[in-house]
Amino acid sequence: MALTAEDLRDLVVLLEAHPEWRKVLWALLASEEVLRMPTELAELRAETERRFTELAEAVRRLSELFIAHRQEFLAQQAHTDARLTELTETVRRLSELFIAHRQEFLAYQAQTEARLMELSAAVRNLAEEVRALAEAQRRTEESLAAHRAETDRRFAELAEAQRRHYEEFAAHRQEFLAYREETDRRFAELSAEVRALAQAQRRTEEILQQVLLRQEQFQRTLDHFGQIIGPITEEHMVQALQEWIAQQGGMLLTPVVSMTLDGLGEVDGLARARLPDGQEAWLLISAKAKVWARTITEFVERILRHPEARERLQAQGVGDPVLPVVFGRALDHRALEAAQRAQVGLLIGRQGMLVPPVLWSLSEGKPLG
Repeated sequence: MALTAEDLRDLVVLLEAHPEWRKVLWALLASEEVLRMPTELAELRAETERRFTELAEAVRRLSELFIAHRQEFLAQQAHTDARLTELTETVRRLSELFIAHRQEFLAYQAQTEARLMELSAAVRNLAEEVRALAEAQRRTEESLAAHRAETDRRFAELAEAQRRHYEEFAAHRQEFLAYREETDRRFAELSAEVRALAQAQRRTEEILQQVLLRQEQFQRTLDHFGQIIGPITEEHMVQALQEWIAQQGGMLLTPVVSMTLDGLGEVDGLARARLPDGQEAWLLISAKAKVWARTITEFVERILRHPEARERLQAQGVGDPVLPVVFGRALDHRALEAAQRAQVGLLIGRQGMLVPPVLWSLSEGKPLG
C-alpha cells in the first residue's frame, strides 16, 4: 500500500511525541551495511536525522496550512456555487420571458424599430457575457480539480521518494541532496499555485458582481419596454373592438377596462355589449402584440377554464354569457387554427375578426350550445 501524505503526517506526530522511537526507526530503515559504517559517518547520520526532523516539521506545517486553505476554499466554493445557481435561475427566467415577448416586440410600430434593435443588441451582449461567465466558471472548476489532483499526486510522489531514499541512503547520498532541492522547489511551486488559486477566486467574485449589475440593467430595460408596449396594444385593441361591434350592428354598453385577477393573470379588455340580436353579453379580451397558438391556449386554460379565475370574474359582476376574443396586431399562421379549435374569437388589427367568437358559459367554463 502506497504511503500517503496523511500517513507521513501521523508518523511525524508520533516521532515528535516519542523521540526514543527515532533510533528504532533508523535501525529498521538503515541497512546492515550502514550500521557497519565507520565512526566518521556518525556526524553525517546526525545531520541527516536533523534534516529529517526539519523536513517532517515542514511537512506537518504544510499539511496543516493546506487543510486550512482547503476548508476555506471549499466554503468559498459552496458560497460561489449557491450564488451562481441563483444567478443561473434568474437568467433562465429572464431568457424565457425575453423569448416569449421578443416576437411581439419585433412587430411593434415602425417608429419604435430603432429602440427595439438597441434592446435586442443589449440582450445579445448580455447573453454572450453570461455564456462567457459560465465558460469561465467551468474552466475555474476544472482548474481547481486539476490542482487538487496535482497536489495529491505530488504528496504521493514525496512519500514514495522518501521511501526510496531511506532504502538506498548508503549508496545514494548525492541523490538525497538532489531530492531535497527538488522537494524545496516543489513546495515553492505549490505555494505559488495556492496564491494563483486565491487570485482566481477574487477574479470570479468580480465577474459575478459585473453580471449582477448587468442583470439589474436588463430588468430595468424590460420594465421600460412593458410600459411602452402594453398601453399602445390595448389602445389599438379598443379601437378594433369598437369597429367590429359597430359593423355587426351591436354596441358597447360600458367602457372597455382591464381587470387583474389577484395573481391568476389579467383580462386586458372587459366590456358589456349588446349583440345584433338584442342579447347582452360580456366581452373578455386578451391583447397581445402578436398572437401565437400558445396565446390562444393560455387564454383558454388560465382564464376561461380556470375555476378560480372564473370565480373572481363572477365576484366582480361578470356573468353568463361571455364572448372570449384574442386581439393582436400580428398573427402566426398556427394561431388561426388554434382559435377555431378553441372556439375563441380572433381579432387582428386592420384585418378584422378572422374567427368570429361564440358564446361561452363562464360558470361552466365551456362554449354554449
